[in-house]
Amino acid sequence: MGREDRIAPAAEVEVERRGHVAVLRLLTAPTGALTRELRRDILLTINQLAADDDVRAIVLTGAMGVFAVGTSLETGDELGDDPDLAAVCDRIEALKIPCIAAISGAALGNGLELALAAHYRVVSPSARLGAPEITIGLVPNAGGTQRLPKVVGGVAALKILLSGRAVNGVSAGKLGLADRVVDTDILEAAVAFADEVIASVSELPRNSTRRDRLGEGGPFLEAVSQHKAVAARSGLDAPLRLIECVEAALLLPYEIGRGLESAAFEDLVHSEHSRSLRHVFAAERRLQARTAETGRVPSRPLNSAAVLAARGLGNEVAVAALDAGFKVSVAERTDEALEAGVTRVIEHYDARVAAGRMTEDAVEATLDRMNAVCGYRTLGNVDIVIDPGPSIARERVAEIDAVLKAGAIFATGSDHVDLARIAQSTGRPADVVGFKMYPGLLKNRIVELSVLKETSPKARETARAFARKIGRLIVETGAGGKGIGAQVTDALHAAADAAVLDGASIAQVDAALRDWGLPYGSFAWRDAQGLERALKDRSAGEVDSRLAANGRTGRKVGRGFYSYARRGAPGVEDPLVAQLIQTMRAERGIKPRKPSDGEVRLACVAAMAGAGARMLMEGTALRPSDIDMVAVHGLGFARRTGGVMFAADLIGLERIRDVLARLSERERRVPKPSPIFDDLIRAGKGFSDLDG
Repeated sequence: MGREDRIAPAAEVEVERRGHVAVLRLLTAPTGALTRELRRDILLTINQLAADDDVRAIVLTGAMGVFAVGTSLETGDELGDDPDLAAVCDRIEALKIPCIAAISGAALGNGLELALAAHYRVVSPSARLGAPEITIGLVPNAGGTQRLPKVVGGVAALKILLSGRAVNGVSAGKLGLADRVVDTDILEAAVAFADEVIASVSELPRNSTRRDRLGEGGPFLEAVSQHKAVAARSGLDAPLRLIECVEAALLLPYEIGRGLESAAFEDLVHSEHSRSLRHVFAAERRLQARTAETGRVPSRPLNSAAVLAARGLGNEVAVAALDAGFKVSVAERTDEALEAGVTRVIEHYDARVAAGRMTEDAVEATLDRMNAVCGYRTLGNVDIVIDPGPSIARERVAEIDAVLKAGAIFATGSDHVDLARIAQSTGRPADVVGFKMYPGLLKNRIVELSVLKETSPKARETARAFARKIGRLIVETGAGGKGIGAQVTDALHAAADAAVLDGASIAQVDAALRDWGLPYGSFAWRDAQGLERALKDRSAGEVDSRLAANGRTGRKVGRGFYSYARRGAPGVEDPLVAQLIQTMRAERGIKPRKPSDGEVRLACVAAMAGAGARMLMEGTALRPSDIDMVAVHGLGFARRTGGVMFAADLIGLERIRDVLARLSERERRVPKPSPIFDDLIRAGKGFSDLDG
């Protein structure tokens, strides 16, 4: 056949002959998935080419900028399906003719394992090579933990595998992961490299049996010790199993190491942590797709924004809007509050300069787009006004409504006033939207967006466009008062209070919840937020109300559920709080016992899932995974929890329902089990089945 002859032996691959070199192109685009059909066709074609005496080398490459990025555990196409990827990789490595992986795009996860099975790798500078399996609670399962350490060394392999982050082609070359880095046509370079190998190499390198990168000794043992300490603190199963696999790669024969890797994968793929992490990953992808959607009606022009708070969350929103290129007016009622808030904005950008992330000129140009104003009279020309606070006064709504131009969007984060009441109190109900965000915007990327029947399509699309520009993931919710995050936290705190009245200490409850995956537990969280709202919020607990009435309003005054010796110091249990709780037990006739940490966690998850089920029934939440996304990306729940509703699925809905029924009898703030529990239990389904 001629240099450019092409044949198509299978549906999922394409073969092109270039002299004695066969180019095997994987038709993985756009997903890059190494599906069952693709693995079958790779194996079939490799065997055909190996039997062809005219083929003296194979170049393995992808299409449309993707090499390969893995299989799909969400669709049931798992690595164990015949032929599994490990068998394909072993067959490629065993070839008697050289196989060169030509990588110009992403070679991630199983894609990297496939590339490691090739004898050589030629990559472009922009290629991305990595093993993200750890981020979904797994280890590689096609020899990746065994081949990678023998190619780049144990220390570098641990860093790549445990971080889950990809390296670019240039870094791959420095690590030894790539044999050649080229900025010319990747396929031409790989074919030329193959010709060189045909002419000069008599013995092919086989990465499963390489021993030339095993001389790290002390540095590797030190790295193992450090990574094991971090892994033990993570609360996750996969990191320690992965480290064991890498150790085996450098100490044991390949077949034994592969056996350990396979056993680790099989254990992990069924573990609660991995199932939770995979659920979060899949929910994120769906939410990202929904966030990117645009309606038929275009957004109004968006060039300027006003933020009605210079401190706290308002400060973070102002920075996000400045970073997105908006002209930003920061408004406060008093000069003192305005000065404090603007100072925080400036300090934020000064820190970026100090860290080398921005130049002083760039900061100056950014701050030139900020206008600090006392009062709201000068906001008449802004395109959107964001009031991020959880509460809003009717007088402020009227004052803002009076100055805004026609078509300007009023976005409120209020959790304490019904959105319909706010809209009806303005002269622009079609331009009012709910826009709930969460402190820590860099990490907590969710915005809960709610609209009314009166909200115009243009207003909705404009609010969505603003959210996208400031980097938010959009969860659309039903209009009402409290949003998803507020109702979840109310239920959490109610269950935590019930556990304390039952006999647990506040420190035990917080420790049990932190161990599960809540960064602050319940009581320390309330101290950080401040307990002042308990004086006027009927949904607040009696413990909160009594503490607030006695001036114990949280961390900022040094006293709340805990006492704080100084600013930034950890809280310690206070005998006065313990005495208050004991008094409340006596008032209610509660004989205290000692609930276990497991009972505490179960009650709190049940209460939160009960609130979630109620929101699904009422239409506040449109799907269970939206509640989980708010939990993870709004409230800071650890990804390993899976969120609220998936955690309930893992525990079992019948058990959750029964715990919830008992708990709601004792604590009025905990919702009774919604009928949705019985419906799902009878159907043998879980909340995740409602996501579609």
